Amino acid sequence: MESAVILLAMVGVAVGRIPYLRMNRATIALAGAAALIALGTLTPEAAFGALDLDTLVLIFAMMIINVNLKLSGFFDLVGRRIMRVASTPRLLLALVILSSGVFSALFLNDTVVLMFTPLVASLTVALKRDPIPYMMGLATAANIGSMATIIGNPQNMLIGASSGIGFLSFTARLAVPSALGLAAAWLILVLIYRREFTEKTAFNAAAEQALFYRALLVKSLVAVVLLLGLTVAGVRVSVAALCSSALLLV
Repeated sequence: MESAVILLAMVGVAVGRIPYLRMNRATIALAGAAALIALGTLTPEAAFGALDLDTLVLIFAMMIINVNLKLSGFFDLVGRRIMRVASTPRLLLALVILSSGVFSALFLNDTVVLMFTPLVASLTVALKRDPIPYMMGLATAANIGSMATIIGNPQNMLIGASSGIGFLSFTARLAVPSALGLAAAWLILVLIYRREFTEKTAFNAAAEQALFYRALLVKSLVAVVLLLGLTVAGVRVSVAALCSSALLLV
């Protein structure tokens, strides 16, 4: 029975859903863990002991920061400013990849994809471009860019918390591979979608004026600067993120 529960949970997490059930990966994992405790395979103490609180605190703190940046209009503001610079299809793709990669390194990559997808989609449709290569660039760059820092994605957070590697040491080793990966992503997409990127005619990629809440935007950016400053100073990443996010809860 225990093996069946584990197998079902792993398949559900891998696929993302279980047929006929309204569950996502998080609820599948939680239900599977609860089932193993109920069956006696795991004791509550063993289950709770398997939780990495350092990683959970870091993810929780980053979510607070990301939500405040979203509510302040930060992602929409930056996205629209970046899009105004684009003048050719190749430059537009480069800016999408660069912005997605850099912001994914500083914030959770999932957040960057969720915030930038509507903007990239609406812009490419308005310019009568094929949205697929730009969406591909956004998604691939988010994954590639997020590997550059401990706070870029949950996997890196877990590695950082378990290994004790410092923020700067981690980034020093992975920043160059991440940058090369972003360049490779741009080149591969340009080669694959040649019809989209052979056109060199300039176009106007001006976007609508972004709406933002100045007070919350300033407060959120102060929290981000505090987070980066504390981590560079050698403060434990989870503690730095917790203190920075606490500022946004005041």
